[in-house]
Amino acid sequence: MSMSDSAARDQAIQHLRRLEAEGVWGVRRSEPAKQEVKLATNDSDLQTFSSPTAGGQSPSGESLTLETLAAAARDCQLCRLCEERTNVVWGVGNPDARLMFIGEGPGRDEDIQGEPFVGAAGRLLNKIIEAMGLRREDVYIANTVKCRPPHNRNPAEDELAACRPYLMQQVDLVSPEMIVVLGRVAMQAILATDAPLGRMRGRVHEWNGIPVICTYHPAYLLRTPEDKGKTWADMQAVMQQLGIGQQ
Repeated sequence: MSMSDSAARDQAIQHLRRLEAEGVWGVRRSEPAKQEVKLATNDSDLQTFSSPTAGGQSPSGESLTLETLAAAARDCQLCRLCEERTNVVWGVGNPDARLMFIGEGPGRDEDIQGEPFVGAAGRLLNKIIEAMGLRREDVYIANTVKCRPPHNRNPAEDELAACRPYLMQQVDLVSPEMIVVLGRVAMQAILATDAPLGRMRGRVHEWNGIPVICTYHPAYLLRTPEDKGKTWADMQAVMQQLGIGQQ
């Protein structure tokens, strides 16, 4: 790593720690989304899924980038998840994506490869994205925590809190037009609610000015394939919101 890269990484770490100390959790946007979308429940079109202000700054005033923040995350020791990780699992995809998917945390395959959603759940997510007429490289994919919780348990509150500045900056830098939250844990962490996922589906939420749709995690769909139709209905709402697949 060059001296300039090292300095940028150190600045990013300082910036993230300052945000964590201030309890910052999100970016502000000027026009919150209020729209509600009625979701379809018919599985007939599902085909089992076969088919504003980006750019934070460091304390020195220099622009932060996803690469700089990823370098900072690789050295992160803000919570105990660093103790057993093989790799920090940062994020993948288009840094200017209109659509961002956020899951819970890395699993075994992700920990080994250092990339989110690369196992069986990731392959299903790819099919979901392709069914929407998009490619994996068209969207941006991340998790609420960047290191694998032992035995794939749910992230603890302090672990989620330690990673919030990283996720916040990812969202700020990508600046998506819409976020899809995958699974109950990520939904509850991002929307600050203890409501069940089933109650939060079926409408567009707002997180700091960004429209958010909640749906089931692909790992859950692998165990409960009868709910794939519900997730497809959620993705149709996303497509409607973004004008994807419309003539």
